[in-house]
Parts: sequence; structure tokens; C-alpha cells
Amino acid sequence: MVQWQGFDFTVDGREPTNAEEYYRIGLNCWNGGQHRGAAAFFLEAAAAAGHGAAVELLGHVEYTQGRYASAAPWLRRSTGSPRAAYYLGSLHHQGCPQAGIGQSFDEAARWYRAAAELGEPEAMLALGDLYLEGLLPLNRAPVEHALEHFLAAAARDHPYAQYRAAELYRTLYQDAGRAAALYRSCVDNPRTGRHALGSMMMLQSQAHLREMSANTTTRLRQQRRDAVNPAHGRGDFY
Repeated sequence: MVQWQGFDFTVDGREPTNAEEYYRIGLNCWNGGQHRGAAAFFLEAAAAAGHGAAVELLGHVEYTQGRYASAAPWLRRSTGSPRAAYYLGSLHHQGCPQAGIGQSFDEAARWYRAAAELGEPEAMLALGDLYLEGLLPLNRAPVEHALEHFLAAAARDHPYAQYRAAELYRTLYQDAGRAAALYRSCVDNPRTGRHALGSMMMLQSQAHLREMSANTTTRLRQQRRDAVNPAHGRGDFY
């Protein structure tokens, strides 16, 4: 058995003997929650032996626990990991002196693009925001770049991306049809309720849908009035 802070850990009742077994203990600690603090201890043993999944998970554990200085080397070694690339983009985006990383929007975008190419919707959203703020080179209007990335993330069923794309269509493009479709996607998305901004997105999306429905009803009624009672014959008073 292996001890960590007075607790005994085994694999099938015996001491772990290889990187895969140390990884399995670390993974169980992280997912189980009871001994989450032990996860990094076991994952580091596996990662030091070259276990790729342990390297990737250790980078995730260290990053989400706010230990950015120790996270960064493992994240850089996690080739092919969308979340590791996204985390590195975030560190460059904000700058992280404790990890020896200065703020660089170009480096952030490079890592975000790598993550986006691997299918990470959070990276797509982050890229969209960088373009929307004019922090990256533009060859179109900032909103066009941003919308492209928001829609890419929305297509991967990301609720905040659906909401952000709907907002752009409603406010800047004044395209009620596309905005409504995206608001409905956000409302119907089971992941919306689990998002940190889920309540806000749900309430705002529902409110905008009601408003757009009312506007559509008013417009159709007016079109009906105009069709059955042309202005020259309906006795309007001016």
C-alpha cells in the first residue's frame, strides 16, 4: 500500500507498481472527491513516468486548483488536449507572473486556436471576445469575426455561445429570426441550467423571445389591416 497523509491506497488490495496503477488511483481520488487532495500526488508519480493521460489530468488538476506555476509545465506537455491548450490560452490572455507568463493576446490567440481546432468551445468563445474587443488583427468588422466563433461554439451545443450569438443577431444585425432560433436553443439546452450564468441566460432569452413574438404579432396584425382595409378606403382620420 501507499500512504498519503495517513490514508492507505491500494490497487485491488496491493501496492501500486506501475504508472497506470498510480494514474488510476489519482483519477479515482479526483473523481471521487473524498481524497481529492491526494490526486496530484499519485498523478505526479504516473506523469513523471511518462503516462500521457496522467500528464493531461495533472495539468487540469493543478490549473483548476489555482496552482498555475506547477500547472503550466504539465499543460505544455499535454499535446493534443483541447482543455490544456485552452488553459494555456487563458494564462497568456490574463498574464500569470507566478507561472512566468506575461500577458500576450497573440500567444493567447495561438493557444485558443489550437484548442478550437480540437473542438474546445470555450476557446472559440474566448477568440470571439478577443476579436470583438479589437485585440487581434482584423480583416472584417470585429463583430463578424466574433460571430463566426460564437456560432462555431453554439454548433457544439454550448449554451453561452448560443446566447452570445443571439445577442449579436438581435442588437447589431437586427435579425430577429436568427436571434430567436438561438435564444430557443439556449432555453431548450439542458446544459444551460448547469452553466454559471444559466439563470441569467434563461430569463433574458425568455424575455427576448416574448418581446420578439409580440412584435411579430403586432406586425402581422398591421399587415392584415393594410391588406383588407387599404389606406385610401378605410376612413382613417388625420
